[in-house]
Amino acid sequence: MPVISATECTIYSSISASAATVASSGLIPVVQERVNWICNNWFGTELSLQGTLTFNATARTITTTGGDAWASWGFAADDEIYVYRSHRNDGYYTISTIAGSALTLVSGSNVVDELSGRSILVSVVKWPADVKATAARMVAYDYDSRKARTPGLASKSLGPWSESYTDAVGIDGYPEDLIEPLYSHRIARLM
Repeated sequence: MPVISATECTIYSSISASAATVASSGLIPVVQERVNWICNNWFGTELSLQGTLTFNATARTITTTGGDAWASWGFAADDEIYVYRSHRNDGYYTISTIAGSALTLVSGSNVVDELSGRSILVSVVKWPADVKATAARMVAYDYDSRKARTPGLASKSLGPWSESYTDAVGIDGYPEDLIEPLYSHRIARLM
């Protein structure tokens, strides 16, 4: 499940498109990547498991060596998770079912076969409400305004017509006041 659904986008913003149009535009995953990049945050929670995992592409499973580890750690169906530090499967997924040491992902999930010899972190994701609202406004800006404006342009004129902009351009061409709520979610990571 992404940071926002197309329906949430129409609720949290004044976008001129319908939910179906927003869903087909492909803007939500792009905005989610930008939110992650701006914040350097994947919005994982304390509900996490770290260990040696096996990924099976055919069965769409992530298996741990710890018996009933998924359920005993509190993972449940419909949880959104983030996989971190795998060789090929880092990213967001949604859990379909849990049975013993196997966690099955929802239909349409794509993982690559991988037997990892190193520790991989899997964390349940929780998107804060203000991040969801900001992401919706970012999608609306991309859909309604970005095409009409050049990032950093202060004014434009055509004959007797002219228009001036006063908003500061921030990261990725978004107005600074639009993305400012994300700054409180920034995380410094040491490499």
